[in-house]
Amino acid sequence: MVVARASAQALERRLKYQFPRGDPSVTISPSKLQVGVSPFGSSRAVVLDLARRARDAGLGGLILGDGFVSTPSFPIWSGGIDCFVELAWLAGKVDMASYGIDAIVAPCRDPRVLAKQAASLAAVTEGRCHIALAAGFWAEDAQLFGFDFAERGARLDEGIRALLAAWRGESFSGQFWAWEAPLPISPCHQIALPEIWLSGAEATMRRAVRYGLPFEPTRMTPTEIEMLARKYADAGGRELRVRTRMSVSAPVRSPGARDFPTLVGPPEYLAERLAAYAALGATYISVVAGYDDRSCGETIDALGEAVSRLAGRMSS
Repeated sequence: MVVARASAQALERRLKYQFPRGDPSVTISPSKLQVGVSPFGSSRAVVLDLARRARDAGLGGLILGDGFVSTPSFPIWSGGIDCFVELAWLAGKVDMASYGIDAIVAPCRDPRVLAKQAASLAAVTEGRCHIALAAGFWAEDAQLFGFDFAERGARLDEGIRALLAAWRGESFSGQFWAWEAPLPISPCHQIALPEIWLSGAEATMRRAVRYGLPFEPTRMTPTEIEMLARKYADAGGRELRVRTRMSVSAPVRSPGARDFPTLVGPPEYLAERLAAYAALGATYISVVAGYDDRSCGETIDALGEAVSRLAGRMSS
């Protein structure tokens, strides 16, 4: 099934007015919370097994990240494969409620190509996908693509506008990208725009408010997010998402890998953390689970139990 085409005017309304400013901020019931997980593993077979394990655990989605340079923090089957290719493959193998990329390094991707990739992903997932856009984390990515890492925020700003123009089949003229559009980019002209989030820290939060898009803070505990979430809500933001790391056991880092903050504990602790994010207004929590094959699988199982605990708590 292919999602019906949305008009250019509808796409503009979705970008600018999807989340009306001035509405009161509301927290989200834990029973309505969606939890997606990144099935990072050591091989193709392990990744597929972890994705199926997430489905069987009752989790709501499969989430991949983006990046270009090789780093010990993200080996080949733990973030090294192209996110669009891998996620389309997983969607064909494992049926889930949602699929997402958290987050695309927008300054490194040509908006015309990104529009085609996002439209294609929306088609094969029957609209059950989102794409989060980010300014980028690794300075080496900027070096690879020949731009100053300090200008990544400006490139993200322009990239959002350029992506929408490409989706609508329009010409575009900006500081970083420019083109004349003789015809629409296929299949964008027949596919509805997937949900777009902005992922990052406070500067990205301000962009999310400006563009009227969901905001996804990353690598922060509920306590660390609290002030940022309040600023987002006070500024008119209504759609909070979260990207975090969780594990049932203390991470053991590979040599040279980054020491990313991780929430570590048993299912009841993870349930408490999920509830804390929900209390701040988060409707979707995207989790990098564990740190190796075994801990990822065990954490996926624990997250499934945690989600069940929250649902049971709300129904009792």
